[in-house]
Amino acid sequence: MRVKCAKVLSALAAGLFFTSAGALAAEPPKEMKMYVFTSGALNLDKSLIQNGASGKVQIPVGFFLIRHPKGDVLFDCGNNDKIITNSDYWGPFIAALDPGRTPDIAIDAQLSKINVKPSDIKYLVLGHFHVDHAGNIGKFLDSTIVYQRDEIKNAFWPAPGYATFFITDDFAMLRNGVGGGMPSKYKTIELDGDLDLFGDGSIYIHRSVSHTPGSQIMVVRLPKTGTVVLTSDAVYLQENLDKNILPSVGSVYDPVGMLDAYAWVRRVRDTEKADIIYAHDPDVFKAHKHSPEFYE
Repeated sequence: MRVKCAKVLSALAAGLFFTSAGALAAEPPKEMKMYVFTSGALNLDKSLIQNGASGKVQIPVGFFLIRHPKGDVLFDCGNNDKIITNSDYWGPFIAALDPGRTPDIAIDAQLSKINVKPSDIKYLVLGHFHVDHAGNIGKFLDSTIVYQRDEIKNAFWPAPGYATFFITDDFAMLRNGVGGGMPSKYKTIELDGDLDLFGDGSIYIHRSVSHTPGSQIMVVRLPKTGTVVLTSDAVYLQENLDKNILPSVGSVYDPVGMLDAYAWVRRVRDTEKADIIYAHDPDVFKAHKHSPEFYE
């Protein structure tokens, strides 16, 4: 009986893998569109995002909106807009990362390019909870927030050595008040694995214990463009993916897991001829269309 069950589980696991890679994905809705936005840029030493590199580099801070017939989905939400007028909010990060702080990069201003308001977003999916990916959570409290259980646990109380890029005030409002039976005050989908968000294969969330304990990669399957992989920080740069280069030790919670993430992204790329957009690769980001232009 155990052997038979093991075979069944193996078959199910194989089926889940092929679904995640797109072999069994349904035809994406014709109305789908994807927009690429920017939350400004960060200036840092390249060694932080590519081990062995050196010299200053300016990297984009990207976030993405997918318009689906069942609701708008935002992947990541950039730097907290508070830093535009309050340099104290980021503390030492303001000097260390020298982020873009012009009014036009505020998330409201970015979304307004296509007449979308934060209240229009049905799902906010977070690649992880770092300062440049989860900064504006507080503007999307009408949305359902999608994250990995391990990520929010680590965000509130990070593993030793990995607390640097979490700003608790970015997401502290999510915690329920005293006496609440549920930990979250707002609508959430708390994951411990992958999720086909709409059940049609068009937006697939992949758990990746890599950059952080609960990092997530999003696969978007568009009717004309085809498959697009949004890596968040599970893959920083195209060169990192092509050459299996890890970031510095402080930027990778699980080095083996990050190499597994690279392999998973390459597999989707190769099996589906997928385009890959890295949140922080300046050349790749520049080469793509930005809102109000879109992919369909």
